[in-house]
Amino acid sequence: MEILLGVIIFGLLLFIALKIKGIQRSTDQFFYNDLYDIKKSLENLRKQIATREDIKEIRDEIKQLSIRHSDILSQNEVSVPEPVADEVPDEILKSKAMDKPEILETIVLNDQYEAPAEEQILQPVEEKETPVYAAFSNNSQSIAPFERILSQPAERVIEDNQEQDDRSLVERLLSANTLSKIGIVTFVLGIAFFVKYAIDQNWINEIGRVGIGVLTGAIIIGVAHRLKEKYQLFSSILVGGGIAVLYITVTIAFQEYGLFGQTPAFIMVVCITIFSVILSLLYDRKELAIFSLLGGFAAPMMVSTGEGNYVVLFTYIFILNTGMLVLASRKGWKAICMVAYPLTLLFFTSWLTFNFRDEYEGATIFAALFFAQFYLLALLEHAKAGAKITRFQVLIILSNNLAFYLALIYIFDGIYQIKGIITIILAVINAVILFFVYRKSHFDRNLIYLLIGVVLTFTSLAIPVQLNGNAITMFWAAETVVLLFLWQKSRINIFFWGFLTICALVSLSYIMDLGDGYVPDGNLYTVILNRMFITGLVVLGAVISNIFLLSRETKNDGVLFLGSIHISSRQIISVLKYAGLLLIYLIPLLELNYQIATRIEVDNPVPYFNRLVLATYSIVFVAVLSIVYGKKNYRVKTLFSLLLASLVLYTLIYPILSTGLRHSVYVLNSEYYCVGYFSLHLLSLPAAAVITLYLAKRIKGIFPEKFAFLSACICILSVITLSVEADNIAIMLLGNEDNYHDVLYDMHTFGYPILWGVIALVLMIWGLRSKEVMLRKISLFGFGIIIVKFYAIDIWQMSMGGRIISFVILGAILLMVSFLQQKIKVLMKDDSPEVEETPNNNPLN
Repeated sequence: MEILLGVIIFGLLLFIALKIKGIQRSTDQFFYNDLYDIKKSLENLRKQIATREDIKEIRDEIKQLSIRHSDILSQNEVSVPEPVADEVPDEILKSKAMDKPEILETIVLNDQYEAPAEEQILQPVEEKETPVYAAFSNNSQSIAPFERILSQPAERVIEDNQEQDDRSLVERLLSANTLSKIGIVTFVLGIAFFVKYAIDQNWINEIGRVGIGVLTGAIIIGVAHRLKEKYQLFSSILVGGGIAVLYITVTIAFQEYGLFGQTPAFIMVVCITIFSVILSLLYDRKELAIFSLLGGFAAPMMVSTGEGNYVVLFTYIFILNTGMLVLASRKGWKAICMVAYPLTLLFFTSWLTFNFRDEYEGATIFAALFFAQFYLLALLEHAKAGAKITRFQVLIILSNNLAFYLALIYIFDGIYQIKGIITIILAVINAVILFFVYRKSHFDRNLIYLLIGVVLTFTSLAIPVQLNGNAITMFWAAETVVLLFLWQKSRINIFFWGFLTICALVSLSYIMDLGDGYVPDGNLYTVILNRMFITGLVVLGAVISNIFLLSRETKNDGVLFLGSIHISSRQIISVLKYAGLLLIYLIPLLELNYQIATRIEVDNPVPYFNRLVLATYSIVFVAVLSIVYGKKNYRVKTLFSLLLASLVLYTLIYPILSTGLRHSVYVLNSEYYCVGYFSLHLLSLPAAAVITLYLAKRIKGIFPEKFAFLSACICILSVITLSVEADNIAIMLLGNEDNYHDVLYDMHTFGYPILWGVIALVLMIWGLRSKEVMLRKISLFGFGIIIVKFYAIDIWQMSMGGRIISFVILGAILLMVSFLQQKIKVLMKDDSPEVEETPNNNPLN
């Protein structure tokens, strides 16, 4: 009882607070209406008062009319005084404060001026019409409406309105409606306290207590019915209180006293609910209908014993909903729908969560019935209104689908793996409804878009919830093509948004597949013909198909994002091209990595071969990229930077990987490799050469201001790569486990000077033929390093045979360079392109 009292008091305080807030809004609106009326009166007054120029013109016209009138009278020998227009006070003409109510008093007071001296205007006896100048006379009746409007000063009017508003605030706060609600609650509490006191004192036995409750409820309802004609609102509130007393009485009689069984108690509360619905129709009050609905939902709990029959419960709720929703539809009481829907979800969800065991058929049937009931409610309400779809209708459609879907998943999760089938069924149901709505022209187009979105959502979820991993990715990839095709055919933007959404899901799903799929688990994938490689090909095929479809669009085709950001088809094509290029690179790379790791280097702690193969593949891919895009002149600076970065990365990684693999093969005799594995690194050299030539030919045209720096960088990178490869070739030709280090020593001692000399000679010849001074400078700088290294270090460590060979070859190279230098007349410090372009100075012409 104390808890009930606390709840009622809390609800009463909440109601009073909301009531005060509503009164405040009404008061603000009342003040606004008064100010609007005053402003409107001022505007009307402003229209009646002419400006000085208008009055002057009218006075001149009146004088002309008076002169003509005098002439006519003089001809008839009747003396008629010249009419004189009444003077309008200057205070009125100077009035500018149309937005200030204070000026009203001044206008009213100044308006009471005397007419000009006793001049009378003679008129012919037969003329009954008002003279032209009568509007400007004080004796005219035209000012009467303004006198009525402004019969009192503005300050007084505002004060009276404020007093009236103050009284209105108090009266509204303690209105009959509010007082009646407080009074009925207080009265019911008083009866409850009296009954409780009587029970505590053992004045009344159990049957008497129930009788008092029923009698009290009946008396309240009877009094309410007597007051229905004159006090309809008050009587409807009394009826609600009487019905509440009856509900409480039956509940106590069953739960506390056990005067009758569950079935009679349930029948009683159902009868009370039906009686309440009849009264709501009789009084035509939706409040009573809502109260009846709440009582109807509370009835099962009032007579519950904890062992109820769910079939009876949900059948009762379905019938109750049907009746109340029909009532709401006919009367237009949307609040009933807003109450019935969440209560139904609450009852069914609670039973499904706490009491569901193995009632699969019954749970499915009732879930479908409630789903159809409220789906039909939303559609009928929208069709009846004939306007745009409301938020409540959108909420019912979306939440109803979601609740039904989750309920079916929960029901069958433990026995059947049919999640995908359930999802497809929901998609088909919504598709059928979409087809029906689409054929009816009076449905809002936004409802069609909403249903399309629901169908696409369930269709997209069907495969993921039924299958695992790669099948999801492949299904979504194919769906992107279908959605884009549908958008191009229908131009319904929801298809385009679905396309973008599924594209994002495909990306995430494929990344997740890569994290889980290419992991060695003891089960070897077939080379190429495995699920991961095929998934990548399907995704790549979808990307290429989407690029093809979008390429048929114009540049401005697309959709708006957030109402202002335009997403064009060309922008999406650019993103898809980069994605496709990335897939072309990743799919073979990941396959190579997996197959080598699982078939060759299963337990190898340092997989040099795997890394070298991936590096070789990467540099070959970049070389092909340079060939393909180099011919198109597509973003040449970006492509140049990408190729240069790839060459730098290759130069840093290649020596480490090739040296490590070479040492494992020729020195450690690793069980994981054979000599043939090491030969695979040779495939990277042509690719590196292609990239180097591409960069060297385009430096001056793309970055002329950085020509010297970039040329030096490319030369250094080339020297490093060729030096390492010279070691590799020497080991492959001459090396074994015994002489491995000796071969490398001889190569470093007299092989490097010869190699570097050849490189410098090539640079010199290239510089002379292309007339590039910088290349010749780099060549001479290289020869300087060779000479210093040769005479300072190498000559003292060579054998006699090595010295002979080195001296002969290096000397021949130096003599050739000297001869070429002698053929030109300008040395390095004075060399310039203008001198070289002269035919007589060019030895190659």
